[in-house]
Amino acid sequence: MKKSLIALAIASAVSAPAFAATANVDVYGRMAFSLDYVDTNNLVGDGADVVTGRDNVSRFGIKGTEDLGNGLAAIWQIETALNTSTTGVGSLRNTFIGLSNKSLGTVILGRHDTPYKLATGNLDIFADTAGDYNTIIGMTAGGVGGLGTSIYDNRAPQLVAYMSPTWTGFSFGAAYVETKNVEFANADNRQAISAMAKYVNGPIFASLAYETFSGGIGGGSVASTAATTNPVATATFVNAKTEAYKAGLGVKLGALQLGAVYEMIDSEAAKNTASAANERDAYYMNAMYSIGAVDLKAAYGMAKDGESTASTEFDYYVVGADYNLSKRTKLFGLYTSLANGSGTALSQYTTGYTAEAGQDVEIVSMGVVHIF
Repeated sequence: MKKSLIALAIASAVSAPAFAATANVDVYGRMAFSLDYVDTNNLVGDGADVVTGRDNVSRFGIKGTEDLGNGLAAIWQIETALNTSTTGVGSLRNTFIGLSNKSLGTVILGRHDTPYKLATGNLDIFADTAGDYNTIIGMTAGGVGGLGTSIYDNRAPQLVAYMSPTWTGFSFGAAYVETKNVEFANADNRQAISAMAKYVNGPIFASLAYETFSGGIGGGSVASTAATTNPVATATFVNAKTEAYKAGLGVKLGALQLGAVYEMIDSEAAKNTASAANERDAYYMNAMYSIGAVDLKAAYGMAKDGESTASTEFDYYVVGADYNLSKRTKLFGLYTSLANGSGTALSQYTTGYTAEAGQDVEIVSMGVVHIF
């Protein structure tokens, strides 16, 4: 009720006649901050820092539906990252409009997580923290789309997507993206296809996903504003195809939850570059055990060497615990360590803490999360 009242107040202040016809409008969000100790083991300069009040992907959004009759509904959503740790303006997250029918499925247009990303998102038990599985999953190394680049497991602009209903646990989704030089430097006519299928039945979860990019950025640097707005923009393509395959599996055994993800990324752009890894296999597994209000968690991920002259192998692990003060508020703490190969300079994806090639990144993070 409180959410609806707040939403109605905001709506009436903007355009009372237009919003009056909307059946349901909800305000939602996530506030998450932490105190971090970070050691990047840099060879030059000070590699250790204490960071206070770091934003762990806080966001704010409004969404709504309108019943159109005959089982059809119009749906919309506007969501933005708050980026409260910086002076920059927050970037748009899932922001779209669409039509939904319980029997036929949902079609959306706008910016949204790709089906590839959605396929294993619920297996990331350290999501939106320094232990996020995007340290490994969706992250390339040594030339597969650019050193330390995340081009997969992202949300895409200019997307049209279809998500099916669920039939006895099975569902699927597909999306097509074509950028027209809106957010990417020299990225006209860049296409992407993303698809996934999943099965959810009681304690069992399983998924398969595929995504491919072609065309796009043809050399040169990418504007920093574009890279900040969308990590996909940091990739470097020379009108070549890059693709990824992913499989996920999860199971709940009482208080114990187990998960695993396998991912393979292949890039044609890197195959003629001796120092670039044109293929990368990644493995990720985790476990969570709940004892009352406490969730004990651990995860491990690794990537094998690609075909390159320098080592692009890397691995990371994270251990931590959540203390749930309520269903919406929790305290968390974790320790994570990432070991880079001699040709890899990856860092924990959500933090922005960078490392030099071949150096480790270690983080201790303690914080609070509230969901409304």
